[in-house]
Formats: sequence, structure tokens, C-alpha cells
Amino acid sequence: MPKINVLSRQQIIAGFGMVVCCGLLMLAVPRFIASLYALYPEAAFKQADTKLPLDVYQKSIDHLTQALSWYEGPEYWQTQAFFYLELFNASPQPLAQKQELLKQAQASVIQGLKLSPIDPYAWFRLATVDEALKLPAPQIINALQLSFYAGRVEPGLLMSRLSFGYNYYHQFDEEMKRLWQKQVPVAWAFQAEQLVKFVALHLETKVLVEEALANSPDNRKKFSVDLESYIQKNP
Repeated sequence: MPKINVLSRQQIIAGFGMVVCCGLLMLAVPRFIASLYALYPEAAFKQADTKLPLDVYQKSIDHLTQALSWYEGPEYWQTQAFFYLELFNASPQPLAQKQELLKQAQASVIQGLKLSPIDPYAWFRLATVDEALKLPAPQIINALQLSFYAGRVEPGLLMSRLSFGYNYYHQFDEEMKRLWQKQVPVAWAFQAEQLVKFVALHLETKVLVEEALANSPDNRKKFSVDLESYIQKNP
């Protein structure tokens, strides 16, 4: 009898292990199939700096749609949004017809953010798409604010958010003004040359940048010197 009990326990443990393995397999297979569909768009995305044929963008979107039917990875949604925007920018269709591409990009970004909301790049992309769709300024500013909250130190977004946000600065509340100005010292640390060029093109921002650098007199002085030098060289 004791041997039978031991055998029964072993069978139960083995059965439980089998169920766990099957469950893990059921989770892994959809991800694997999705990753296969994503191979083509991933290769295209690596050539993002190169102008590609329109059919490459469309094929990438279609492949990502297939991937998403197997596994809803937030990165697939965001990459799909990227290709919708590339198609929008490259398509020769009239603007009215291209608006649908913007709406598709917006929908993809939102779906991705539902799955992974801590994504400063996605929130900024949403802000730019909302602007292109001519949505109300508060909605655009809200997306920009969430981009700041999701990642304050993002070298790839520093100047983009500063320049984009400045267009709405007069509509910012105090919190948004604070977030915008807190980007300035970070931009000065990582992209000083680009910051100087931006201010040279928008001289009315000089006071705002100097205020943002007020806690570091040396940086503020260096910024002023570099700005004057750049303006003299580029009248």
C-alpha cells in the first residue's frame, strides 16, 4: 500500500508538471509565431534613416497586423504606428485621403500605450500625431506631459520635446512650464550645440533658457557666450 501511495503522488506531480509545460508551451508558441511575422518589419525598421519604397511600409504594416493577431506586443503596435507615419509622409495621395493613415497611426500608438504606458517616445509620437490631426491643444499637451513623466532624460527626445513644446508654451500651466524648463539643463548637458541653435532661431526663448540655467551660473554664462558666438557666425 505505501508503494501505491508513493506512485500516486509521483503520478500527480508528473501530471501537474505536464499541465504546466503545456501551459507554457501554449504561451510561447503565439509569441514565437508573432516574432516570425515581425522579422520583415524589424529589418525595414533598421533602415529607418533610408527612404524606402511605399510597398515596404505597407508590407511591414501587414506583417505586424499578422504578428499582433498572434501576440499583442506593445512594441509591435508602436512599430506599426511608425510605419503608418512613414507611409503618410511618403504617400503621394491628397492630404484628405492620407488622414486615414494618421488615424491608423494614432490607434496603434494608443493600443501600444494601453499595454505599456511607460513609453516616453510613444507619448511624444501621440502628441505629434494629435497635432497633425488638428486635435485640441489640451489633448496634445497632455500627451506631451505624459512623455515627460515617462522619461525625463531621453537624449533622443530632448530637443524634439523642447522645440515641439515651445509651440504650446503660452498654453502651459505652471506644472508643464516647470517640466519644459527642467529639460533645458539636461539638453545643455547632452546636446548643447543643438540647444544653442534652437534658441538662435527662437530668440524669445533666450530668457526661458537662462532662467532654467539659473542654478548653474557657469553653465548660464557659457550658454550666453556660445549663443552670441553662434549668432555672429550665422547672421
